Amino acid sequence: MEYPAAIHALQDSRATKAGRNLIICLDGTGDQFDDDNSNVVNFVACLKKDDPHQVTYYQSGIGTYNERGLGGGISAIIDMSIGSGLGIHIKDAYRFLMQNYREGDRICLFGFSRGSYTVRCLAGMLHKVGLLPAHNSTQINFAYNFYKDDSLEGWRMSGDFKKTFCADVNVYFVGIWDCVASVGFIPRKLPFSKSPTNNIGYFRHAMALDEHRSKFKICHYANNDPAAFVRSNDSSSRKKDFHHSNSKGLFASRPRAENSESNEKNKTATTSLLERVLTLSQLGRPNSKNLPGNDKIKIQGKRARLPTDVLEVWFCGGHADVGGGAVKNSERHVLARIPLRWIIRQCFECNTGILFNTAALAETGIDVQNVWPVYKTPTRPVVGPSPDHLNKYLTGVIPPLHRRSTALGLESTKGDPPAHVYPNNEESKAIKMDEIDNLLPEQSEDYFDAMAPINDQLKLAKGWWMLELWPVKIRRQKKDSDEWEKVVRFNLGSYRAIRETEPKMHWTVEQRMLDKGYKIEARVHRQAHWKVVWYAPYNDEEKIKLKGEVHRLVAPRDQKYQSNFVEFRTSKIIYRRYAGLFFCACVDANDNELAYLEALHFFVEVLDSFFGNVCELDLVFNFYKVYAILDEVFLAGEIEETSKQVVLTRLEHLDKLE
Repeated sequence: MEYPAAIHALQDSRATKAGRNLIICLDGTGDQFDDDNSNVVNFVACLKKDDPHQVTYYQSGIGTYNERGLGGGISAIIDMSIGSGLGIHIKDAYRFLMQNYREGDRICLFGFSRGSYTVRCLAGMLHKVGLLPAHNSTQINFAYNFYKDDSLEGWRMSGDFKKTFCADVNVYFVGIWDCVASVGFIPRKLPFSKSPTNNIGYFRHAMALDEHRSKFKICHYANNDPAAFVRSNDSSSRKKDFHHSNSKGLFASRPRAENSESNEKNKTATTSLLERVLTLSQLGRPNSKNLPGNDKIKIQGKRARLPTDVLEVWFCGGHADVGGGAVKNSERHVLARIPLRWIIRQCFECNTGILFNTAALAETGIDVQNVWPVYKTPTRPVVGPSPDHLNKYLTGVIPPLHRRSTALGLESTKGDPPAHVYPNNEESKAIKMDEIDNLLPEQSEDYFDAMAPINDQLKLAKGWWMLELWPVKIRRQKKDSDEWEKVVRFNLGSYRAIRETEPKMHWTVEQRMLDKGYKIEARVHRQAHWKVVWYAPYNDEEKIKLKGEVHRLVAPRDQKYQSNFVEFRTSKIIYRRYAGLFFCACVDANDNELAYLEALHFFVEVLDSFFGNVCELDLVFNFYKVYAILDEVFLAGEIEETSKQVVLTRLEHLDKLE
């Protein structure tokens, strides 16, 4: 098979994607192009950079430059220490978008470490103040100041500024490696930096299991307390875990492979039903032509706010083992390539349309034949690498990565000639077939990378211990309950707190446990049940069939039925009926029915308070507001907020923005 020089990140290469890709890549603290590149640089290296349908922007990390250009000396140290240049980095990336954005373009953001935090702040700025038209550079500082102002007056002014000067844009995809919760020695937080209300289509986050420095607290999409769902009028009752077995939001669909999540995977309402008013197709994520970054979705002249498709997965290693930069570029097997390949595959899963250099993908360890012409969902290997590959690994004779491209007849990005340029054609074929036979499958690349050493910076750079003796707020689980509390104490090298009750790990974590006796040192929730979960998407035909089955099963159920839940395939549907409306959730068979019933009732109470004696017409003619309420209450399979007053206050702020 002959491969094209570049391929689009689509599940089917025959599909077309209107508009251009605007790709912003923001590196981590002190990171830039050098001999130990981060995954941001490695990702940029995989991109097609000379195509008119794709524009790429790379920004080196905090501490590498300032307003006057290249940073160095004391100013760079201060920037890396307190994050003083955060605003400069946000505004520079915003300026790139301002100068290049056209209606219909897809905005895709990537980052590592503080670059990830900068990415999320940029998405928050776009959400709060919008995007200025090109050549309005003098307005950028005003826009940034309005974005930073989190007061009521700041919200009002942000909304007015957005209406007056800016376009309302969505971010199609965010892919980040190990986002840290604060920037600098003195923590700085900006509005929407945790993204719970941003207009983001897809959010993918690779997180480090073995990082345990005090200033590297993980920043989830939304903080998740694992305590059971408790009704409260206090904001301290936020973010209760919904004990879900997947990350597809409140309404789940069938599980399969953990790292094969598609753009269908996290549809917040894939199996929900609001009889006669909101159909499954209305509550579910729209098809690709209506996703953020493409055609604008407007209801009564306003843009609909859709739930974000969220997936956060834990990987082996420390901060730089996940985001890259822990070892030299020449190392054959490194932990960082696993999350790099995972993020790249997520670009295909989510139909971003990003244009990749085929040779560079091959040299990253991606099996090109499995992403083009039709994307094939990866599966966890049933057995490990072959004896021949194991022997080559142990003896150190596995071919270098750049041979993967030459074996496929592609011009190597490292400068080696492709196999087909050898003078003798028969010799060329023989060499090419021999090289292909010697190639490691992508799963074997993952396997051997997973066996690479973990780079613990507290052991490798003792200077980090100075910060471990500085009092910080840390999370710990109470002895007499499952609740977590914040306490001020010395970190002293304590590992991260994993507060999810069902955290998700990449399959290579479990493989390292089996083959190397690896143990998770993180402070994990007492009731935590790790998930290595794989997912399968629904095609259009299956979705239509699913909607019909759910409707026929639930709609006829009246008061004579004593139960509010019913078996459905391998799962169960939990529902509450209010007059002619059914509010439903499809959940795992072993999930807590009462918790779901209470959560559904809370959602309806919020609707009732917001609309005032809510009726069917309120839901029909305020479709986008129902989405907003749903997104405030439930997020990524978890209860995001249990205080009705807090939800209503947030909705009031959103109304002001519109």
